[in-house]
Amino acid sequence: MEVRVHARHVAVPPELRAMAEQKLEAIARLLPPDATADVEFSEERNPRIAASHIAEITIIVRGKVIRARAAESEFRDAMIHAVRNVRQEASDLHHRRRAHPHRGLKTA
Repeated sequence: MEVRVHARHVAVPPELRAMAEQKLEAIARLLPPDATADVEFSEERNPRIAASHIAEITIIVRGKVIRARAAESEFRDAMIHAVRNVRQEASDLHHRRRAHPHRGLKTA
């Protein structure tokens, strides 16, 4: 799975980038190899919002989109929360594909 990590108006430390790639590689086992993942980090500038660090993960799998967004007080915590949500959605998609395999036409 191809993983792209980028940020809007914030700097992404290398260890956070490595953590994002590592966590998404674990999810890649549930998805086909042609899946792509985008991880976007941003920060809410409003000082009244305590959970100002945002992690958004978008995975595209054969025309289907899996998306999760989490906001926490730290980028690391937001990433963990978003990965947890994406893992559940990817697992559901994996089981749905396995439960209904494509079958050919019946012969007479």
